[in-house]
Amino acid sequence: MNRRNVLKSLGLGLSAGWMMPSLLTSCKKDDPGPEVPFEGKVAIIGAGAAGMYAADILKAKGIEVYILEASGEMGGRIRSLRNQTNYQEIYGQDKPFEFGVDFPIELGAELFYGSDSIWGKSVRNYNLPTQELAAVGVDRYVLDNMAKTAADFAGDGDFSAVQNFVNTLPDYTGGAQTVQQAAGLSSRANKLLNAQAGNRYSSNSDTIGAQLLAEDLKASAHDNKWIMMKANPMQDFLLSRFSAITDLIQLNTPVSSINYSGDVISIMDKNGVEHEAQKVIVTVPLSILKTGGISFSPGLSGVNTSAMNQFGVASAIRVVIDFKKNFWGDNSGYIWGGTTAPQFLNSGVGRSAFSRTLSFTIYGTAAAALSGMTRDQQIAAILAELDQIYAGQATQFVRRDLTSNNIISAVKDWTKEEYIKGGNSYPLASATMADRENISKPIDDKIYFAGEATDVSGDAGTINGALASAERVTTEVIESILGITI
Repeated sequence: MNRRNVLKSLGLGLSAGWMMPSLLTSCKKDDPGPEVPFEGKVAIIGAGAAGMYAADILKAKGIEVYILEASGEMGGRIRSLRNQTNYQEIYGQDKPFEFGVDFPIELGAELFYGSDSIWGKSVRNYNLPTQELAAVGVDRYVLDNMAKTAADFAGDGDFSAVQNFVNTLPDYTGGAQTVQQAAGLSSRANKLLNAQAGNRYSSNSDTIGAQLLAEDLKASAHDNKWIMMKANPMQDFLLSRFSAITDLIQLNTPVSSINYSGDVISIMDKNGVEHEAQKVIVTVPLSILKTGGISFSPGLSGVNTSAMNQFGVASAIRVVIDFKKNFWGDNSGYIWGGTTAPQFLNSGVGRSAFSRTLSFTIYGTAAAALSGMTRDQQIAAILAELDQIYAGQATQFVRRDLTSNNIISAVKDWTKEEYIKGGNSYPLASATMADRENISKPIDDKIYFAGEATDVSGDAGTINGALASAERVTTEVIESILGITI
């Protein structure tokens, strides 16, 4: 029996657990018994989107489950500015700045892909207001320190070459090359390519593998709409959606080791407490697994570790800066092509009449350079690049706190987040779809893997990829419990 049929037979269906919250409740006392009888426990490591969704599905089937989360927050890399309490880390001072915005500011994912994706369908099911970015904003592109629209660059050969490559990337069949090698463009064009086909996919265009990236893009089954939530922070929605399982989460419980040599799996946390389970789902970021953040006994299989080595995790930083004037264009969407900040978003477009905030998403070598600076140096470097593009207006119109005179800004350096250590995963040039599948190969029907890096549906590196991996891994666990060969 294949996985799709198993899901149907269990009443899960594709995305059913996510879409129908009324089904996701534990068995009542007068129920005849759990839908999936299992006398043991399932431990989930990590309370990000994948971990929370996996717990939701398993609990709905009557399986006893608990989550161990290393940090003090739920949501993983889905993080909103509003929910932060570490003011020094985020704001650079002992109290939060008053951003002049009336829309949510995200420190993690700031939009999602696909109105008909797993996340998109759920948002619609809850009647939350959203907007398609293309319907309210016009992207701009930076060449020669000038930000212009696609129409403005229509006669520019380098611009056209980049757009042609980006648009046809899903059809790439040129083998094991980086994106930059596959594109074969001029150095002038490569700056823009790095933004649109490097930074966009969580690294640099000279490190991301074109082969598997193309396969992922081609495999994606939902529409390609880029959607922003107008009023609700993504983290708030995630926590609200999974409120039924939050009491199963133990925060501030970083796992140090997992011993699965016996019938009962022993999980030791860094607080010196032992936890037991019969099955474990590991959803921590790939960076944690690759750096040995959790030790396994016996060690992970060669299949798993060899596959992991085909993927990288780059430095990642999100910076938000408030201004007194919108000098980049009220209808701007994304601005692509910077060097210090390859990708930045007009955060308030279509969401606010006070659209004077820019959100900078920075991966790879640019993020690594910023990560080595002080906070003031980080902001100064970004403003300096904006000044080059916009004739000094960034420094002229940046907002400052009236009391401290500090620039009103927020910085989230994901590279320095102890239990995340960077951005999303990305494939190296030699990576294949088999490698992505092998990352998540279950070990001894005891250890299972989920998270965005393990998604094989075409959405690796995104919220939808994390959610899709939860559907896959819970199917694997249920098949194992029922004695069905995967």
